[in-house]
Amino acid sequence: MKQTLILFMQDEPGVLNRIASLVRRRNFNIDSIVAGRTEKNGITRMTLVVNEPNKAKRKTIYNNLKKLVDVYDVVDASDENCHIREHALVKVSIKPDDLKEIEDLVARGNCRVLDHEPESMILELSGNEVTVEKSIGFLKKFKILELLRSGKMAMISGNQKKNKPVLVKSEPK
Repeated sequence: MKQTLILFMQDEPGVLNRIASLVRRRNFNIDSIVAGRTEKNGITRMTLVVNEPNKAKRKTIYNNLKKLVDVYDVVDASDENCHIREHALVKVSIKPDDLKEIEDLVARGNCRVLDHEPESMILELSGNEVTVEKSIGFLKKFKILELLRSGKMAMISGNQKKNKPVLVKSEPK
């Protein structure tokens, strides 16, 4: 089972490395990792997805991440009403005859054209994992020249207190 964790951490060099090292030392496989700035200055938000079927081990990684000095808080979104999205950029080789099929894909949503050259096109895909996978599968009939995926980003629905992070800097023990 995949565990989706949302981490809030200091925006400083080395924090991502410490988190990845902790996960590696505990012998977890990182399925996806995405980090970026937040609405709060100096705080980075990370969505970390690990693939671990053992519930006790999932709790261990959660608790270990919470103990890192650079981490303000960790929210386990695995069993929450959560929106998980991925983004992908795909460059495909095209011919004039292919345009109608690609326009149909764009019209279905979750896809837009970023660049259109005579022999290639760059498309931006977004949606849940299934939607992105289906779109990539569809585009395989054209020659995929380049593919870049963002990994999963997660945001929990609502504004419940139990899902709000505590953004207080911890002190070393």
